[in-house]
Amino acid sequence: MRRLLIYLLIFVIYFPILAGEYAASFLDIGVGARALGMGGAFCSIADDESAFYWNPAGLGFVDRIHISGMYGPQFGTLRNPLGHFHFMGYIQPLRGKAVASFNWIRLSVDDIAIYPELQGDSKWDRLHNPSLRPTGNPDGYMRDTEDALFFSFAVLNQFELDLGWKYNPLPIDIPLGINIKAIRQSLGDYGSSGIGLDFGMMVRFHMDTFLESPWWGILSFGIQFQDVTGTHISWNTDYQDFLPSNTKWGLSYRQPLKKLNGELNVSFDKDSRWRGRKRWGLEFSGFQVFALRVGIDHGQFTCGVGLRFWIMNVNYAILTHEMDSIHRISCSISIK
Repeated sequence: MRRLLIYLLIFVIYFPILAGEYAASFLDIGVGARALGMGGAFCSIADDESAFYWNPAGLGFVDRIHISGMYGPQFGTLRNPLGHFHFMGYIQPLRGKAVASFNWIRLSVDDIAIYPELQGDSKWDRLHNPSLRPTGNPDGYMRDTEDALFFSFAVLNQFELDLGWKYNPLPIDIPLGINIKAIRQSLGDYGSSGIGLDFGMMVRFHMDTFLESPWWGILSFGIQFQDVTGTHISWNTDYQDFLPSNTKWGLSYRQPLKKLNGELNVSFDKDSRWRGRKRWGLEFSGFQVFALRVGIDHGQFTCGVGLRFWIMNVNYAILTHEMDSIHRISCSISIK
């Protein structure tokens, strides 16, 4: 059964590529247990270590050095996974409200059995000649490895919009961000590589200041243009995959909860490719220590929790799936 599930996982990853759709689909798995616990509805929130993935513009809100990582089994259990999904990243604030980051994503599947070709011309030959029947023993094993390296840069623009003497100025944040990503995949003796470009922006309206009321929060809009010109991925077999562009946009509202020293986030995202994938998310945090999250990702339920202590932030998420539940654990350390 384990071997069958491994083959099914490889089929899920590579069949769309062979069919001419969804090249480099490992990039759609998602990064950051906080965002994943909210169903991936993070395009207009993206203000943590996973911002490069959901909307690189959100890196502009990061004002400290961050060292982060995530691990999760891609189906199976933590002790006995079918595949491994990793993420590691580093964020460096710069002068002039600019931020740079470097991130690495990897999906790997080990011990994929290689079996010899069937002997004989037909099933009839193998039925009547036992020497032609397969033994069930593999000739060897191969490994599937898929990597993506992201170099990201973002800058935060802030100003106040004057609406006349009857109204207070409306503070607005408009960060802009860009990703340059290098993709490399290998399956046995076959390999591929490609380079892609993403661009993102966000607009945040500080309604609490504008309306002079602590009962109002921050209204945000975010948009990311992934693979802006389309990303070509070339294999060493002279075959070439094409990753089409995607427009991801989202809306969110952040409500401060002053008595609990926390906040409530409500968000919605939608993609233009993958048949218009929709995501919904909800996050409640309190006392700057813990957070609870739920979400819906294209009809699949997600949930998660987060804990913050000293300079460390640890998040856990569980995602439901037709094949099995998927677990994600991420950790981030912030340094002034």
